[in-house]
Amino acid sequence: MQRLNFALKNGGDYNHARYARTLFRQFENMPSKKTIDLLLQRFGGATPEMLDRVLTPYRLRLVEITTEPVGSRKPRTVFKAEVPEEVWTTFEEGTTGKVVPQNFVEGDAPWKELIKGRILSSLPDHVEGELYFDSARLKNVLAEVKCGDYLEIDPFGVTSKIESALCEAAFFLQAQEHGFKVTRMPENVAKHVGTQNHFDFRLEKGSTVYRVELKSLWGTDTTKARLIHTVSRDGGGKNSTREDRQVWATSSCRFKDQDIFAVTMWLRTGRITDFAFALSASQDDSKEWGLPKVPAHPDHVTQNPPISAPPSAPWTSDLNEACRRVDAWRKSAKNKKR
Repeated sequence: MQRLNFALKNGGDYNHARYARTLFRQFENMPSKKTIDLLLQRFGGATPEMLDRVLTPYRLRLVEITTEPVGSRKPRTVFKAEVPEEVWTTFEEGTTGKVVPQNFVEGDAPWKELIKGRILSSLPDHVEGELYFDSARLKNVLAEVKCGDYLEIDPFGVTSKIESALCEAAFFLQAQEHGFKVTRMPENVAKHVGTQNHFDFRLEKGSTVYRVELKSLWGTDTTKARLIHTVSRDGGGKNSTREDRQVWATSSCRFKDQDIFAVTMWLRTGRITDFAFALSASQDDSKEWGLPKVPAHPDHVTQNPPISAPPSAPWTSDLNEACRRVDAWRKSAKNKKR
């Protein structure tokens, strides 16, 4: 970068000018610029300003944090935050966001959700609201929040979709680096084409296949996973006319639909490439690596099993180790049938 700045100021220096031209050619061909151009072409009428507004959150700087009594209820912690100049709209009462550290926005610390914020009143230059979290952890997280931190607000609700897609891309590349042939399974398979899939990725190495379902941490308590599925007690909806229709008696995932749960740890670590893996089997079937079942529905995993930091049994951060556990569990199950 120093050479580039020098070249810009000293255009007569042939070597530095050539270096600058080379860099500019590289910048011109960077995937990011190609991607932006493709998006603008695909969505006719869209502008770079629209993309910037959709893809990046508003950041409101906290300038006051106080605790106040609320009648007979427990005291609540309220905040005042500055509204940046570039916002497109006022913030309606009830708008929520995530409070992130000042040293992430202004420094080089990783992204981290400190606590959640809810706007209760909005004025032209600032908003006022309350900080909240799950009651079990509220006291501890409040101790981390300070003036100067920022309330991030996703204006058009795209963050969760970007997170999900980036996590899938990160997992895809990570599995490839481990030597697997990786296939992203289609969301829906027409009944005249084949059998419906109930997992996200198929990994293959030699003749061995692993089915992987990608999930996230629980937003209100990032110490736990969020292993949920849409309830379909009678195989209804699009499922109803299929010969291979399935039944989910509760909103938890079924053990049999995948071999491995892969949970993105982004909400905890701020890194889209961090995962925790677990064998998709109940503790009844695998005392060492199994997950807790729903007592009333033993074919289903508990919705929010805890994941330690760093991940430890029954979880692991090593994809190869997770596959090794699947192999061992399959071998054990096969031996039991003999």
